[in-house]
Formats: sequence, C-alpha cells, structure tokens
Amino acid sequence: MKRNKKWIGIGLIVLLLGGGITCYKKVNLSDPYHLEVIQGEDSIGYGYQIYKGERVIIAQPFIPAVTGRKTFRTEQDARHVGDLVLERIRTGQDFTVSKEDLKGLGITH
Repeated sequence: MKRNKKWIGIGLIVLLLGGGITCYKKVNLSDPYHLEVIQGEDSIGYGYQIYKGERVIIAQPFIPAVTGRKTFRTEQDARHVGDLVLERIRTGQDFTVSKEDLKGLGITH
C-alpha cells in the first residue's frame, strides 16, 4: 500500500512537471509580431509600424495604395489597416493593401 502511494506521488510530480514545461514552451513561442500606431510627420495624421520582436519590418507612415503622401486621418483608421496587414502576415498571405481593402475598411483619403 505504501509503495503504491509512493508511485502515485511520483507519477503526479512527473505529470505536473511535464505540464509546466509544456506551458512554459507555449508562452515563449508566442506571436513575435505586434503593431504600433505612429503619429504622422509634423503631428499630422497617423501611420503604423509592424514589428517582429524588437525589429521594425514594416514602416507605413502613409496610406498604402493611395497616390501621394497622405496620412491616415484617425488613429483608428491606421490601426484597422495595420491589423489587416498583421493578420495577413500571421496567416502567410500576401499583405499588400489594395484600394478595395481600404474601401472595405471604410478608409477615406
């Protein structure tokens, strides 16, 4: 009886350690990408940057797919387009933004 309790205790410890290690690995393998909305030049309008870890991989100070150097009117507009690009990167899609994408998000320029 004592021997069975000992083996059950050891089994539980091994199980808990295994679960802890698995959780630790999942936390450390979390998504390396994140979005930051930035204020435009001369504090006019907004843009966005996408990071992989600490490194900027996309700096988009202007509205993509639009002729000229026009910034997003609101922080929310920049965030919506940045979120679209970020989702496409995460899912391995082409992250190019089209005029149709902007229209679908309600972005005016």
